[in-house]
Amino acid sequence: TAGALVLAVPVALLAAENTTPNAATYWLGKLIVTVSRSVNTIIWALIFVVVFGSGPLAGAVAIAFRSVGFLGKLLGEEIEEIDFGQVEAVRAAGASSVQVLLYGILPQVKPALVGLSVYRWDINVRDSTILGFVGAGGIGVQLFRAVNAFAWQSVATVLIVILGVVIASEALSASTRRMVR
Repeated sequence: TAGALVLAVPVALLAAENTTPNAATYWLGKLIVTVSRSVNTIIWALIFVVVFGSGPLAGAVAIAFRSVGFLGKLLGEEIEEIDFGQVEAVRAAGASSVQVLLYGILPQVKPALVGLSVYRWDINVRDSTILGFVGAGGIGVQLFRAVNAFAWQSVATVLIVILGVVIASEALSASTRRMVR
């Protein structure tokens, strides 16, 4: 999720009409967002298993690729709703493009950025449980093996671990949102 977030910010800036340098880059940003979101994570995992082979790399790339589209789209929409007066004020002070981003744009979208990131992390945790079923690594591999072996105690243990991770993720999400507000 963290890697996807790093990639999603520039994609969001390209996909937002008020921050993209020209129409070509705007459509490039929209294309990246649309392509990555148009195919389900499990299908991306199947594609990346063919590309990278069976294992966690295929799953991580599939999750990251889908996350870039999700975060890029929603963050791009948040960027389009910012108060551009604040951006112009930072520019008028002689700020560089990076400073405009850091002091004019990011502070306005920070709460949404944090909330979306935590929400996507929660989705990614749940997706990782399924990706093992298609050979893309993660805790889903253990779940798949336990189900195939009819090892119901192991299935229960894996499901309890997954539930614990989801509950911990929800607690982290709530805590993070309180800190950002």
